[in-house]
Amino acid sequence: MGFNLWWAQNDGMSGHAWLSPADMHALRGEMLAQGMAWEGAERPQGAGIPAAKLDSSDGATISSREIEGALQTANPVPATAVSPELWRDWLDFLEGARTRGGILVQK
Repeated sequence: MGFNLWWAQNDGMSGHAWLSPADMHALRGEMLAQGMAWEGAERPQGAGIPAAKLDSSDGATISSREIEGALQTANPVPATAVSPELWRDWLDFLEGARTRGGILVQK
């Protein structure tokens, strides 16, 4: 099973990503390492995306505001072993989602 992610406002031809569980795990880890995502009950100031939304089995909506917060601390150079190409593609996807209503996550 994989992850289907869509910009909330998409045309059906663009604004989507299909990720394997391994790719989602790698991206989630990179986002945590860079401070773009957070775990736990309390939301840190200036926090981006709750990490639980990135791998929710029930589906989730990531808001434009959460994406904006994540992108503020994003570094195009990965800090973990995530593929640099995957990371660049992910940042581009997030940038598009920031202006298109956020992301809908389905597993």
